[in-house]
Amino acid sequence: MRTGSDYRTSLDDGRAVHVDGELVANVAEHPAFAGVVDTMAGVYDAACVPGSPLVDPETGRLAIFTMPRTREQHERRKVALDEWSRLTHGFIGRGPDHVSGLLAGFASRPELFDTATHRLGKHVVGYHDSAAAAGLWITNSIVPPQQNPHDPTSRVTPVRLVEETEEGIVVDGAQMLGTGAAVADAIFVTSVRPLAPHESERALSFVVPIATSGLRLLCRRPYATAGSSFDYPLSARYDETDAMVVFDRVLVPWSSVFAAGDVGVINSQFFGTAAHQIGNLQSIVRLTAKLRFVTGVASLVVKANGRESDLAIKGQLAEIATIQTVSEALTEAAHARAEVDEYGLWRPAGKYLYAALGMQTEVYPRAVRLLGELAGGGVIQVPASLADLDDPVQAAAMEVVMGSDLLPVRERVKLFKLAWDVVGSEFAGRHVQYERFYSGSAAVVRGQAHRFYPFDEVEELVGGFLASYDGAGA
Repeated sequence: MRTGSDYRTSLDDGRAVHVDGELVANVAEHPAFAGVVDTMAGVYDAACVPGSPLVDPETGRLAIFTMPRTREQHERRKVALDEWSRLTHGFIGRGPDHVSGLLAGFASRPELFDTATHRLGKHVVGYHDSAAAAGLWITNSIVPPQQNPHDPTSRVTPVRLVEETEEGIVVDGAQMLGTGAAVADAIFVTSVRPLAPHESERALSFVVPIATSGLRLLCRRPYATAGSSFDYPLSARYDETDAMVVFDRVLVPWSSVFAAGDVGVINSQFFGTAAHQIGNLQSIVRLTAKLRFVTGVASLVVKANGRESDLAIKGQLAEIATIQTVSEALTEAAHARAEVDEYGLWRPAGKYLYAALGMQTEVYPRAVRLLGELAGGGVIQVPASLADLDDPVQAAAMEVVMGSDLLPVRERVKLFKLAWDVVGSEFAGRHVQYERFYSGSAAVVRGQAHRFYPFDEVEELVGGFLASYDGAGA
């Protein structure tokens, strides 16, 4: 089983990660990434504890990679996802627990990846097996860069197939939103958007190690460097640092190529297999854990201000709790009502899964806004940093502002700085925006919810009622 030390060591591999104009020498030691590396190393170490719920006892591997072909395997995978999200409080969106599910779904139907041009199904199965054996963190980059289609000067180039060789495929171009890529082992690249028949050069599906020659990551501004872990407790631990991913004639070995120029494969890989449903169970498990954490922060903030008996405040707190409860209920229903598909894999129930994903775009921003209202000026009425608390003169002055034996100054500042990292910091703002588009645009996600809802059943229900009477009588 991979340890935290193994993971940390693996990151010193010569990868090209750029941040603040600097080519990072070792991401595990760089202030922008050290916090999230420590967090993920802790999760890997937790998996090494005997009897860990993160591990499938049948295989001795991380259960997040499990292809659930029995109810028992389905249950163990859900337990592992719950534990993974508990350890990270849902703030690591593209950790190892996400793409592992996509790979399991792909591998459950390898024949989909076999075409008249390429026979790549065996590569899908082989890569899933090797990734599971190594316990790899594979993130994804499945969205092309934003561009203005009416700009004739645009040089934006989404990732594309350049040529095929005996060794593999050569690709160049770029993708956006490589979340966690700087600290992951590898990146899964494809197009989540359905492609037109003429877009064969963009019809790619592959995984490539982050340290591959010609692969470059351009990271957004890191939030982990905002201040100490006391002042920015979430930013310091969970900033997974999104990156723009640039390919400069990168060679991808055939062993990790799932599709090359086959539009039909790209357009069916997620929903023609169990991948989208298996992979996105993690999405709603994670969101539920995150909302649980936000609810806990909100409750403590209310108590810190002695407002827990105020009826209006209770109503706001109850609304956050209701959002969390509905998310949890839909997640449990998606899991409990899973069914075996025609390829022998247990799929979470789409009706509940996509209802939860459809809500995601609105409920997390709503919960954060409610927390901000409950916290009020308390998240602003805090000293600049922990250093202020260590100054005797300032500490004495703060006693006048917020001193109490029930909640000492240091503990109050600690709580409200945590609340700020949920509602107002750059980390907080990124997470609100992230959840809005986690599974795509709202219209796309609701389209999936529409697809999986059994409208024929409810229409039949109403049709039966309509047929039970006519205009002649009651």
